[in-house]
Amino acid sequence: MTRILDAAARPASAPASRSWPVRAAVTLYHDRRVRYLAVGGVSAVSYYGCFAGAYLLAGDHLHYLILTILANFVCAVVTYPLQRRFVFRSNGPVLAGFLKFYVICLWALAFTLLGLPLLVEVCHVPVLVAQAVLIVVAPLINYQLSKLWAFRR
Repeated sequence: MTRILDAAARPASAPASRSWPVRAAVTLYHDRRVRYLAVGGVSAVSYYGCFAGAYLLAGDHLHYLILTILANFVCAVVTYPLQRRFVFRSNGPVLAGFLKFYVICLWALAFTLLGLPLLVEVCHVPVLVAQAVLIVVAPLINYQLSKLWAFRR
């Protein structure tokens, strides 16, 4: 009789099929690389959206490399708080952290300023397509620089 009462007092455990997705989501959330990819998606969308919008609106008046510089800065301002809190969970000085972060963004800018004309002028790839190609490659290097330098504990 005691066993029956003890079993009734214990909460029912969740079925394994329901707890597996929750466990997987928590595990993924705790993986910094997954958080970096998520913020990288936000970064890519904000950068490409800013660049494409400016290119479509002002591409006849401003060279695409000038628009690249503007989009780079806007993207840095948008994504720094996400990188700082969500990805690297940094609590260091905000301004010093942003300056380090922007140095890494400047690397990405230099990479784009070299790669974009190569793809557009030499390989004759349309500007918006060339920019999309470069967006995929730069984060692979940025993660290592962010982890080892900008947000080092």
